[in-house]
Amino acid sequence: MRRLSKQIQPALAAFILLATVLLGGRAEAATTYTVGLSATAPNIGKVSSGSAATDFTVAAATGSVSVGAGGGQFIPYNAVRTALTTITISCSGTSCANTVAVTVAAGAATGRASPITGFTADFSGSSTARLSNGQTSASGGSTLTMTLAGIGSGSKTFTLGMTIPILTAGTAGNATAAYSVTAGSAVGSAAAQAKVEGALSLSKQSDLSFGRVVLLTGQSGTATWAAATQAWTLTGAIAMTTHTIGQFTVTGTPSQAINFTVPATISLANGQGSNLPITVSTTGQGTQLINSAGNFVFYVGGQISFTSSTPTGAYTANFAVSVNYQ
Repeated sequence: MRRLSKQIQPALAAFILLATVLLGGRAEAATTYTVGLSATAPNIGKVSSGSAATDFTVAAATGSVSVGAGGGQFIPYNAVRTALTTITISCSGTSCANTVAVTVAAGAATGRASPITGFTADFSGSSTARLSNGQTSASGGSTLTMTLAGIGSGSKTFTLGMTIPILTAGTAGNATAAYSVTAGSAVGSAAAQAKVEGALSLSKQSDLSFGRVVLLTGQSGTATWAAATQAWTLTGAIAMTTHTIGQFTVTGTPSQAINFTVPATISLANGQGSNLPITVSTTGQGTQLINSAGNFVFYVGGQISFTSSTPTGAYTANFAVSVNYQ
C-alpha cells in the first residue's frame, strides 16, 4: 500500500498544473471596447435666445440644424447650419462578434444651454454600425439605450442627433450641453457647443399718424413725415389734431448687427371703398448696429398725397415691422 500511494501523487500534481495554465489563457482573451467622438460636436454656432426656451435640433442622418418655437434664431437669421456628429465604436478581443449595449446620456449644461432633451441615432447612409434588431434608427429622451450588432475586430460608426434647448436667461456667450456614450464598459464624453447672444426684442413707442386734416377747396397737397429728420410738413390742407411719427426701439446684444424691414408702401383704407397709399420712409433700413447700451431706435415716416376731391373718412391700416440679428 505504501508503494501505490507514491505512484498516484505525481499524476495529481500534473493535473492541477494543467488547470492553472488553461485559466490563465482565458483571462488574456478579454474583449475591449473604445468609444471615439469629437469632444466639441455638435457645434450649432452662433444663435440667439428667444422670448421662451427654444429647441435647436440636430438631425442624426444629415446634421442639419432646425429651430423650434420660442423666438430663438440663427445668427445671421437666414443661416443654413449643419453639425453632423459621428460616433466610432472599436473592439478588440475574441468576442467582438457579440452584440454590445450602447447608452447615450445627457449631462450638465453651461451658459444659456439646457441639458439635452432627446437623442436620435442613425444607422443608414455612411454609418457602418448596425442595430441588432435590423432597424436603421433609434430615438429616446435624455437617455438613449440600444443594442448594436457585433462590431467585429476593428471599428464601426453611426451618426448622432440631439435636441438642445437654449434658454432666455443665464450667462450669454459660450454654452455647452454635455453627453456621454457608453459601449460595454468604455465611456466617451463630449459637449454640444453654441455661442448664445441675448434675446432680440422690438417695441413700439408711437404709431405713425397723420392726424386729422381739413382739405382746402381746389387744392392738392401732401402730408409728410420725414423719417430722417422727424420733420412734419403739410401742404394743401390744415392740421386739426396732433400727429406722430412711428418710433420703434430694438433691444439686444450691444454692438451686434441687426437688420430691420418695413413695407415700402402702406395702403390706408376708410372702410367705404377708398384708399390712400403711404410712400414709406425709414431711418437706416437694412443692416445696422445695436449701440453699446443694447438699444437701437429707428423711425418710420412717409408721405400721403391728396386732392380737394379725395373722399373723406378715417383712414387706417396695420403694417408689419420685423427685426433679426445679422
